Amino acid sequence: MTDLIHMLRDWMPKQRWYSGGEGRAPQLTHLGSYVLANPNGEAGVHLVTVPCMLDSSGDVPVVYQVPIVLREVDARVPALGYIGSISNAAGRVSAVVDGPHDIAFAKALLALLEREGHATGAGGRSDIAAYGLPMPGAVVGSFVTSRVLSGEQSNTSIICEMRLPDGSDAAPLILKVFRMLHDGENPEVTLQSALTAAGSVRVPPAVGHLSGFWPDPRTSSGRASGNFVFAQEFLPGVEDAWRVALRAAETGDDFGDAAYTLGTATAEVHRTLRDVLPSVEASAPKVQAEVAAMRQRLDAAIAVAPSLERLRGAAEEVYARAAEMNWPRLQRVHGDLHLGQVLAVEDRGWVFLDFEGEPLRSIEQRNTADAPQRDIAGILRSFDYVAGSLEMTTGRNVAGDWAARARQSFLNGYAAATSGESRVGRHTGAITLDGRAARRQAQDARGGDGAGASGVHLLMDSSANQPLSAAEAAALIRVFELDKALYEVIYEASQRPAWLRIPVRAVQRILA
Repeated sequence: MTDLIHMLRDWMPKQRWYSGGEGRAPQLTHLGSYVLANPNGEAGVHLVTVPCMLDSSGDVPVVYQVPIVLREVDARVPALGYIGSISNAAGRVSAVVDGPHDIAFAKALLALLEREGHATGAGGRSDIAAYGLPMPGAVVGSFVTSRVLSGEQSNTSIICEMRLPDGSDAAPLILKVFRMLHDGENPEVTLQSALTAAGSVRVPPAVGHLSGFWPDPRTSSGRASGNFVFAQEFLPGVEDAWRVALRAAETGDDFGDAAYTLGTATAEVHRTLRDVLPSVEASAPKVQAEVAAMRQRLDAAIAVAPSLERLRGAAEEVYARAAEMNWPRLQRVHGDLHLGQVLAVEDRGWVFLDFEGEPLRSIEQRNTADAPQRDIAGILRSFDYVAGSLEMTTGRNVAGDWAARARQSFLNGYAAATSGESRVGRHTGAITLDGRAARRQAQDARGGDGAGASGVHLLMDSSANQPLSAAEAAALIRVFELDKALYEVIYEASQRPAWLRIPVRAVQRILA
């Protein structure tokens, strides 16, 4: 194991999912490994195992699962997944392969899942184990081949081609291997499994997941439990909403109907989650805690973009207003919704992906009931990014009006769906977020005469069991959109400084 740890120290910083980046060498401690059976005696395979490694090189320790396959050093070693080679005590040399790149690992995962199997620790250790939990009635077919999905950052996904008993193609599967392990349920598993069980067509059908437990010094008990892998149907040959929207903005094509139906689909997902998972009252302490977190985000954004300091007073007014307002009941939501998390699927419409939540939030926060306005704000910001990205490439504002119309259409679709209307083009509410209209709506929410609400509600009920008016909902969306824009300021400042002006301008617009 010592040789393997040294090998992984050199290899892990080069992987996109390693949170420390290439500039920091991990300090690894082996916590334990669960061992998967070699399916069908795959030729040349010596061992399929999943070490759990504690990296204590950063301020916050991280536990990674690093699946590996040890196999004979021959032409069957996948070039893309090759890590190195090691020798055992008997002198046998094995190639070390990153598990997701080796079909033996994918086959072993599927076998464990299908058979509701149980994988124990190496050497019979009982303090680490993984078990397969298939969705009731899930039919996956037989394995044909697999490949790794490119472009992912925090996880590694394996695409598996499958075949039915009659020889015809089955729906392909995607196995998402969670690289960073957390104590507690991953919202990706909880939310998508709940939506699938409810019969929702707004997510790819879940097939099941691998869960288990492992030694973990980060917990008070010294042991953690959670999810290792999530399996669901893979939808090939489709585009995400970002690409669809960007192409429409580039050509000046109207996106109104598409944005409207995206709004209705988002409302549908929220309604299903509210129906099948617990919701809680937005008590005063919960609201105050959320607003306090928003204020901390403001401080962090100003630290990296000092020009925003002059807007602190305006932001504080928005926060103070939000703290006094009537909030909806809190429920489970997507948590990190943007156009890149939605697929345009023929015959299904909009299909939502990646329910893990905002990466910078803790697993506890991501598993907590939240306000649906967080998701609404995420889509609104994403439309703004479409316009901003085009301005970055063309040097001029060519899609600002396009983005404004798309944002409004999305809001209209969401409002219509939550008020019982669903036909494209029909909407009676006056729900806007920009300029004087937003201020009038905010004033209405603080006790005005209700002008502009027009009886259309952006949420079914509030904590006081009264429908939120359009004005109240607009004011809440405004504070969540501000919070999202400040998050983007922090991200862009560290990752893409040239793009920083997009969220900075958004903060200025929201607080105008």
